[in-house]
Amino acid sequence: MRAPVGEDAGGGANGHEADGARRRGVQSLEVAMGVLRALGEAARPLMLKELADRAGMPPAKAHRYLVSFIESGMVRQDAETGRYALGEFALTLGLVALQGLDIVRDTAGVLADLRDHLEETVFLAVWGNRGPTIVRWEEAARPIAVNVRVGSVLPVETSATGRVFAAFLKEAAGHAVDRAMVEDIRATGLATQRNALMQGIGAVSSPVFDHRGQIVGAITVLGADTGFDASPTGRIARACVLAGEDASRRMGYRPDLQQARRSA
Repeated sequence: MRAPVGEDAGGGANGHEADGARRRGVQSLEVAMGVLRALGEAARPLMLKELADRAGMPPAKAHRYLVSFIESGMVRQDAETGRYALGEFALTLGLVALQGLDIVRDTAGVLADLRDHLEETVFLAVWGNRGPTIVRWEEAARPIAVNVRVGSVLPVETSATGRVFAAFLKEAAGHAVDRAMVEDIRATGLATQRNALMQGIGAVSSPVFDHRGQIVGAITVLGADTGFDASPTGRIARACVLAGEDASRRMGYRPDLQQARRSA
């Protein structure tokens, strides 16, 4: 009869062999994760040689891992260019991780209240490895026809959400967003846009800060341009700013404390 799992682990040759196998298994996983890490940090498709160099291993070894990753959906290979990129399952795992952040849970009530108050669609985005990524979507009773949902990555330069990140996040500062616009967003805590994402759609977006005073998300209101007031002083803008401030408080942000730190 086969011994239960772990019965030999306390000692003897079998126990040492089992421990060795476990150590080898962990080491193999760490090496394999180096391949995925290299793809994630590059944030663009890579040829095998460059990927192997970034992962610190010979191309032949990297290729063996890639074969398994492709089979599991963690990696995909472009049939035309031969370049490798993170696959659908890797993106799904990344989205699950983003959704597990406290900001997603702790601002859920803020988003729902904002949606109900304005009767407009509202979403929360955080900065992912490919840019502003939608992690929560609150649909209004009158839905709007846009081709974005949870998991969508928004452009930095041409979306209100992306411009908020460009104004407050160092990683987004290199994008080509007008300097005067950035300064205005920093001063008002608000980005507005007409024809956002699609023709005829308006958007208003405000940042969410954490206890360190760093941007951790953006709350955005979307609506059909007809009847949607995207002006910086309008009702929607004021409500969005208040929602961003409320969400920031829930994330531990203290504007008075941040001001004191800057003045010190």
